[in-house]
Amino acid sequence: MHGRLVAGRFGGIAPPAGDNQWTSEPSAGDRSVGSSVSSTALVPIPTPEDFEYALLTIEIEKRKAEIVRLQEERDELEAQLSKFAVSLKGRVGGLRAELNRVRLQAAEYRRRIERLKSDETLDPATLEEEVAAEFAEREAQERAQEEARAREGTRIDRERVTRRLDAESEAEIMRIYRELAKRFHPDLARTDKERNRRTELMLKINVAYSDRDLLGLQTIARQAESTDPVFSMLSSRERLTWAHRVVTRLDGQIQDLQGQLGLLQRSETFSLWKSPESSLQSIEELETRVRQRLTRERDRLDEAILDYNRILRRRRMPRAANAVR
Repeated sequence: MHGRLVAGRFGGIAPPAGDNQWTSEPSAGDRSVGSSVSSTALVPIPTPEDFEYALLTIEIEKRKAEIVRLQEERDELEAQLSKFAVSLKGRVGGLRAELNRVRLQAAEYRRRIERLKSDETLDPATLEEEVAAEFAEREAQERAQEEARAREGTRIDRERVTRRLDAESEAEIMRIYRELAKRFHPDLARTDKERNRRTELMLKINVAYSDRDLLGLQTIARQAESTDPVFSMLSSRERLTWAHRVVTRLDGQIQDLQGQLGLLQRSETFSLWKSPESSLQSIEELETRVRQRLTRERDRLDEAILDYNRILRRRRMPRAANAVR
């Protein structure tokens, strides 16, 4: 502990100068009646920086607790939405795939009709081959999307409903990781006991880095700094600067988690799950709407097929008449 003597008796030797003010206080021996030997105990007088640092450490703990709460809320909501999404996919997933297939087929027939009307000399067989090739890529994309949705399994697509770390957070993760690895690498140990401690700590650091866990790395860094002998030698102003930096980091993580929750709560799945009716009723209503759309699209497909065949028959009639002549 650093400080400056206001008064005291230590054989004429004063403690080193520092940020804290010091004052002398009679020891128990001084206050005892009839005592002939006196000594003075040193009591530090906190500076304004010390008070601010103490308040900031409290704020740091509050923010850490808030981050844990937000993480739990996010994970719970994601689990609920994932469970609901599985039920939703089981009921309407196949219907939506069929709806997309019918829509694509109807679009292909409309394209055939468009080509026939624009060029009456087109051979129908050639036309159908060309249009089929034109739509082959779209069909492949549809199949790829269906396969991707099937691979999602029991989870909502995290890339769509949760955040990606921004460049600043990624840079902060890398910075903290490098600092910790440089300070606590096992090769820097002087004893076997210290090597074991460093190896265990580096394992935690590597796991947090692999998981892109910014809060985890920040927590390890804070614990390491607070237990590091060098940290206790920092001035009050230096510790205050460190505490402000930690508060800023934690505030950024809180905003990040709030953003993730917002994305989940604005998703279509959340709207269905949180509807006034029960989840089962919501799924039934959605299934009914998809079936209705599928019926309309099938009707449109039938109309497109009839129109296409009608145009082909009209084009064949003059040729048949000429053949009779």
